[in-house]
Amino acid sequence: METLSQRRLISLKKSTKAKHPLSHSNDDIYISHKSYLLNLLYDLDGIHQNPIYHPEIDTLYHSMQVFQLAQKKTDNPFLLAAALFHDVGKSIAIAEHDKIGSEMLKNVLTEPIPWMVRHHLDLLQNPKRTRMKRANSKQLIWLEKLRTWDIQGRSTDIEAIHPEHAIEIISQTDEIFQCHL
Repeated sequence: METLSQRRLISLKKSTKAKHPLSHSNDDIYISHKSYLLNLLYDLDGIHQNPIYHPEIDTLYHSMQVFQLAQKKTDNPFLLAAALFHDVGKSIAIAEHDKIGSEMLKNVLTEPIPWMVRHHLDLLQNPKRTRMKRANSKQLIWLEKLRTWDIQGRSTDIEAIHPEHAIEIISQTDEIFQCHL
């Protein structure tokens, strides 16, 4: 039986094929990818999180804060995209949002972005194992940065960036997209 996230990915593939046959330009694919990513973010609007861990409550608001924190600390486009989309799976399910989010992104964004989304909770769920398994690796550095921003992005009174603006920022480099444009 297909999960909701699998059905959504199948739907994306069908709509992309229907709208963008091989004769269409890369600009059409680029617009389609940006639109899909923006919709993923807007699907987070109104998704409430446990106020004990997320006093900011709304998942979209949290995601925008995490992105803004990342923007202040890095210019790495992969980290910026991972920060922006780390919680997109919460529009489907909170419990396995890391796995779901990774699946939602893997046909649109290049690695290591889906990998970072998939593993962004590793340092929360099993920090010792994660640190041992990924010792002295860039993956551990990425996960540590994401974890820090994820924890810090929980303000209740910060003015957050608009999703459209965040998409424009990450779209400044085409290397994050699955088919380089």
